[in-house]
Amino acid sequence: MNRMKKYISALLLGGSLLLAVQQLQAQVVVTGQLKDKDNNLVLPYASIINKTTGKRAYSDQGGFYRINANPRDLIVFSFVGYRPDSIVVRQMSGTETRNVELEVENRMLRSVEVTARYTPYQLDSIARYQQYAFILEKENKPLAGDNTPQGFGITFSPFTRFSRKEKQKREFKRIFEKAEQQRYVDSRYTPLLVSQVTGLKGDSLQLFMHSNYPDYETMRMMRHEDLIYWITDKYRAWKKD
Repeated sequence: MNRMKKYISALLLGGSLLLAVQQLQAQVVVTGQLKDKDNNLVLPYASIINKTTGKRAYSDQGGFYRINANPRDLIVFSFVGYRPDSIVVRQMSGTETRNVELEVENRMLRSVEVTARYTPYQLDSIARYQQYAFILEKENKPLAGDNTPQGFGITFSPFTRFSRKEKQKREFKRIFEKAEQQRYVDSRYTPLLVSQVTGLKGDSLQLFMHSNYPDYETMRMMRHEDLIYWITDKYRAWKKD
């Protein structure tokens, strides 16, 4: 009788261990990047929640995230001022890459009078600013701690969660400003203009523009005539190399 009990206990223990191993093997690591759907801006410190298990993680400064899950788990993504989105884990094991794009919540935009004094870039810039004014116009507040670790797919402690929305806002402002500066440069330093000044086309044109890309501060100081002279000087030096 005792031998039978030991045999049954061994079977139950073996079954439990086998089930645990199967569950461990079935675990999926979901990774990817979160971006703004309209303007391709990365979303830092966004919240990622596994609704099935209750596990939570946050994206890093580059919008990258990583969270553990099981097959068919529901993962929800959220960022301040954006509509939450969700995915269902499809893979049975291994790593599943899912890039997610979030949409800004509908907000009333202030009307802008379109006149000849606005360039196409300026109109686009005004529209983008209005779209994200709910973040850009908020004042920065003190953080709950400045020693937050950096890295891919950061998981924050409860203490740092206190400042998560403030971190989201600050990093988004920085990314937005950098993107606007690049758009300004690209609006003036165009392939058409450079080709007209240098005569370059195709791969040679792309190589020259990549090797001689002006910074934002330089571009802000140059009038159109100065830009033409700048391109000409850079082209002469480029031909000698």
